[in-house]
Amino acid sequence: MLDQPVSGSKKIYFLGIGGVAMGNAALMARGIGHRVGGSDGAIYPPMSNLLRENGIVPFGGFCEENLSSFAPDLVVVGNGVGRGNAEVEWLLDRETIPFTSLPNFLFQHFLRGRHRLVFAGTHGKTTTTAAAAFYLRQLGIAAGFFAGGAPFNFPTGADIGAPGTPFAIEGDEYDSAFFDKRSKFIHYAPDTLVVSAIDFDHADIFRDRTDVGRTFNHLLRTMPRRRSVFISGDGDDGDFLGPCPWIKIFRVGLGQNNDFRLQNLSLGGEGSSWEVAHGKEILQMSSSLGGEFNVRNCTMAVLAAHDALGTALPGRADLRGFRGVQRRQQLLHGDSRCRVYEDFGHHPRAIREVLRSLRLRHGGCELIGCFEPATHTALRRELAEEFVSAFSLGDRCYWGELRRPERIPAGERIIPGEIMGRLREIGVDAIAFEKNGELQERLLEVLGRESEKLRVVVLFSNASFADVLPYWRARGGGGA
Repeated sequence: MLDQPVSGSKKIYFLGIGGVAMGNAALMARGIGHRVGGSDGAIYPPMSNLLRENGIVPFGGFCEENLSSFAPDLVVVGNGVGRGNAEVEWLLDRETIPFTSLPNFLFQHFLRGRHRLVFAGTHGKTTTTAAAAFYLRQLGIAAGFFAGGAPFNFPTGADIGAPGTPFAIEGDEYDSAFFDKRSKFIHYAPDTLVVSAIDFDHADIFRDRTDVGRTFNHLLRTMPRRRSVFISGDGDDGDFLGPCPWIKIFRVGLGQNNDFRLQNLSLGGEGSSWEVAHGKEILQMSSSLGGEFNVRNCTMAVLAAHDALGTALPGRADLRGFRGVQRRQQLLHGDSRCRVYEDFGHHPRAIREVLRSLRLRHGGCELIGCFEPATHTALRRELAEEFVSAFSLGDRCYWGELRRPERIPAGERIIPGEIMGRLREIGVDAIAFEKNGELQERLLEVLGRESEKLRVVVLFSNASFADVLPYWRARGGGGA
C-alpha cells in the first residue's frame, strides 16, 4: 500500500475506472500530468462519455494482461473490486507495484493542505458538492471540487482548482476498498462538514440505520476543534451523530428549532426562491432547482462556502445559474403531451422527494414513477413500506426486473408484487414486470393514449435500466 503521493509524471492505473468517483479521479490525475489507464466491466454514461472525450480508453473487462501491459507505477483500487478479481490477485501476487484506495489517493494528491469542505449524507451529496463549487466560483474563488457525478456547469465532475483555495468533496459513507473497510469520508478529515440526511442504505456494508450513524460519528471524531457541521435539522438525523462538544453543529431546515431557518418558500414553476433566517440576519436565496430537499441542500452549500472562507453571509445568494447534475431530475424528452425525466434515485426517501418536487413543478399532471431495483438495499424487504409510501405520490408505478436478485437470500428479498398490490389498494396503477422491455411497452402504450393532462414520467435507476433508459436517452437530453 502507498500512503504518500507519487511525485513527477507517473503511470497510474485505476482498477474499476468506470465508477463515477474513480473516473473523475482518473481525469484529475491526467490533469496534473500523469499517464492514466484502467479497466472495468460495462461503463455507462455519463462516465463512459467523459473518459472517451478526455482521451482515456479503458480496458474492457479484467485480466492480468491489462496490468502487465500497462506496467503502472501505482494502482488505485476501487471499492467495486475485491479478492477473486484477476487483476487484484495478480497485483497481490507480484508484490512489486504499490497500490492504494481511491479516498487515500485523493487526500494525498489533492486535499492535503487545503480547507476541506466535505458533503456527506445518504442523499444529495453530489448536487450539494457541485452547488458549493459553483457558488465559490461565482464569488471569484477558483476552489477545487470532486463530485461523484457529472455537473452540467463543469466539463467534468472534478477540478483541482487554484492552490490554497478550499476544496469541496463528496463524502461517501461506502467502504474504501477491499483492504480498507472504513467509510471513504474518514480519509478526508473535514474542516467544514455538511450532512444532508442519514438513512439506512448500502445494506451490503451496514446492518441498520444505527450502524450507518456510527460511521458518521467516527467522521466527526476526525475533525479539528471549533470547526463547523451543518446538518438537516427537521428530522432525527442529528441524533445519530452522537455527542461531539469540540465542534459547532448548526441545524438547517424549516422548523423553529433550526439555527438557519428556511422560510417563505416558493417552489412552483421552474425554480425556487426562499429566505434563510439566522437570528436577525435574512439571506435571500434563489435556485433553478425545485423541491424542499434542493432548497435545503443549496442553503447548506452556501453556508459551508462562507464558513470555509471565513466571511459573513451576504444579503443575497443567487444560484439560478446552477443547472444541477446529470441523472438528477434530468429531462430526457419533453413535448406538449409528456415530459420524461431520468433520476439516480434508488432509496425511498430520495424517490419520495423527487416525486413531490415534480408534482409541485407540473401542477395537475399525471405522474408516473418507473423503477429499476438495483442496489443491495432496494432488493431487501426492510424498505418495502417506505417504497409504498414513496410511490403513493404518483398516479402510476411501474417496476422493472430485479437486478441480480441472487445477491439477496430469497427469504430476505423484496417482493415487488406485494408492493404493487398495496399501491393498487390506494388507487395507483401499479405493475411489477418480469422484464424491462415489458415495462417500456406498457409505458409507451400509456403515453400514446389521449389525455388532457400532461404526463410526467420519472425513470429511477442508479444502473443501466436496460431497454428503458437507452430508448429515452436517444430521444435527446436536457438540463434539470
